[in-house]
Amino acid sequence: MIKFAIGVPTYNRAEMIEEMLIRCAELYQKEKIDVYFFDSSEDNQTEKIVNSYTLNYKNLYYQKVPSSIHSNIKVLNIYKEFSLKRKYHYLSICPDYMQFTEEGVQRIKIECEKRFDICILNFRDVENIGEKIYTDKNEIFFDCAWHMTSYMATIVNLNFLEDVDWGHIFKYYTIPEKVNFSHVALLFEQLAKRNYIKAIHIPIFSKHIRISSFRSNPYWKKDTFLIWCKYWPEMIYSLPNCYHKKNEVIRKHGINSKVLSLHNFIRLRKEKIYNINIYQKYRLEWKNLTNVSKYLLKILAVMPSQIVWMFSVNEWKQRTLRRKVTKFCKDNRDVYIYGCGFVARKTSDLLNSLNLKCQAYIVSDISNEKKTYNGVEVISCQDFFSRTTKSGVIIALKKENTKQVIQDKSRLVQYPLFLMWKYIDSLE
Repeated sequence: MIKFAIGVPTYNRAEMIEEMLIRCAELYQKEKIDVYFFDSSEDNQTEKIVNSYTLNYKNLYYQKVPSSIHSNIKVLNIYKEFSLKRKYHYLSICPDYMQFTEEGVQRIKIECEKRFDICILNFRDVENIGEKIYTDKNEIFFDCAWHMTSYMATIVNLNFLEDVDWGHIFKYYTIPEKVNFSHVALLFEQLAKRNYIKAIHIPIFSKHIRISSFRSNPYWKKDTFLIWCKYWPEMIYSLPNCYHKKNEVIRKHGINSKVLSLHNFIRLRKEKIYNINIYQKYRLEWKNLTNVSKYLLKILAVMPSQIVWMFSVNEWKQRTLRRKVTKFCKDNRDVYIYGCGFVARKTSDLLNSLNLKCQAYIVSDISNEKKTYNGVEVISCQDFFSRTTKSGVIIALKKENTKQVIQDKSRLVQYPLFLMWKYIDSLE
């Protein structure tokens, strides 16, 4: 039987950890998955929450980590600790804002039974790779390196880490220019040693993983260009010479992740993070970082931040969304939001910005949610049906989940519905 563990690095996000445990503690215990929380919070709220669950869930473990330790060094330490203890076969580093569903756990366990060195989970299979088995390190590098920057992207067979030169990894990859991607470097340094490799790329969807409703902007947003225009290339260039097409791999991240997309440049210009100084600093490198033309980047850099939105298709879509949501809420005296996830959180923020209110949040399974969310009551679908026959419902779910909910809860079609999946790219 495969022994599987999850490591959760976290910092000052007690509400996310509580949400994760409400939704996942029962599942992880049933599936015999041990979960370790590595907490570098500046208070003890996360510790209190985890410890309250350990009374009934013996598969949960808590470890305090100094808040001064860089997140990526914390992750390297987790890999090192688990590889040396040799208690488990596989380890997943799961960010505090990600939660495996039952379907996700089953999918992963099936693949781990096949004893791959690495399972690469791709939540953004933008290149439509599909399920693919790899035996060539350069194929993995070219296809997957950009996505492996996300902690949750790799589930690692701990035997794969048994001969790591930890002294080399910590010395060479924890300097400021490389530390943000030291977890990626670790895996590709190990792959470089191997003559025989067995890895798998697995596309995953919202039925496999949930995003926390409390997720916010990344902590590195203000350092976007330093991290992705300097540190990311620096780490890739530092990898062993056996890896080819490094420039193409660097550029893939800017395009596929949309971190250096036109839409994000516009957003960062609006927030005055992108400016002419940034443009000049990387003007010789833009062609290796993004597919946005250098000419357009210069125009954005000098354009006043208050009018740059005019270049954004998404901004026009957002204005359309705000207009349609306002009309829907005016046409329906009482409005409910179906969902308590990330899309619901963004929908709630949108309503708040428009001075609109929802009566309650509706969920399919109330046992996996708090009694209130954003200070508003959370109710079951059955409670909603018995409470009202005329209210409007904003279904704040992704497309596949929306279809499933409407299929399972067929009475919903009797109510006025607003399908948020149609506008999901416009939610800020």
